[in-house]
Amino acid sequence: MSSSPTDLLRGAIDFHVHCAPDVVPRAQDAFSLAAAAAEVGMAAIGLKDHTTSTIGRCHVLNQLYPDGPRFLSSLVLNPQVGGLNPAAVEAALLAGVEIVYFPTFAAQHHLDCLGRGFSPVPHPKSGFDPICIIGEDGNLVAEVNPIAHEIAAFGAILATGHLSPAESIALLTAAGEAGVRKMIVTHASESVPAMSVEEQRACVALGATIEHSLLATTPCCPGTIDPEVIVDQIRAVGIEHCIVSSDFGQLANGPPVEAFAEHLERLSRAGLSEREIRHLVVENPARLIG
Repeated sequence: MSSSPTDLLRGAIDFHVHCAPDVVPRAQDAFSLAAAAAEVGMAAIGLKDHTTSTIGRCHVLNQLYPDGPRFLSSLVLNPQVGGLNPAAVEAALLAGVEIVYFPTFAAQHHLDCLGRGFSPVPHPKSGFDPICIIGEDGNLVAEVNPIAHEIAAFGAILATGHLSPAESIALLTAAGEAGVRKMIVTHASESVPAMSVEEQRACVALGATIEHSLLATTPCCPGTIDPEVIVDQIRAVGIEHCIVSSDFGQLANGPPVEAFAEHLERLSRAGLSEREIRHLVVENPARLIG
């Protein structure tokens, strides 16, 4: 075990962090989060916002921290950007976005599992239609193919969001055929999507990396799981195919960098060696971002 929890973060990459400004209260704003990440020597942080692109925040932070950490921007295909909107994806990629998430709180699977009363963001007064990427005919909806081709053309990362396991597998299949080479299954062990080991292995066979987020082990996440569950799934799928992120930013979990370090220590106590943790938070994510 590391002599200090933050020692595990030196050179680490956390692909999945939320911060203010946001439509819901967050534990830290972008500037204090960046300062904390720089202080412990993190290599990169991915900023995620369920309602808008984070390219502007990341551009400013990358100018302020030219020697690192690097801040990775993302776009989530929820109703606030038009859902499955190829034009929004193209514009975001042209601006420099590095990660494109398929729908999260608006995904049909998210709503089936958690309902409209549980969401990372307040629902618009006008409501919205749930998003499913598989049509009534059993095929992927038309918007998926141009979005996948845009992601491939820019060499960006595709993340599955809160789609169902079946949708995720169909998406990864199509994305691979479109030429996407960097794909992440979003927090596979959280209550959404709650992928089985067999489903995770199917995604790996399609070229995807499996993300496990430590939010799943906290009371903030419905269906909280023990760290040992994540360790067991990582070992069953293969540590070389997995990354660990935090998905932190919730008020109850406190400042994300500090919470990430503390919960990595929990993984250590659950059986992962420090060398294995570095594979999951340093080496494997570094291959994704280059």
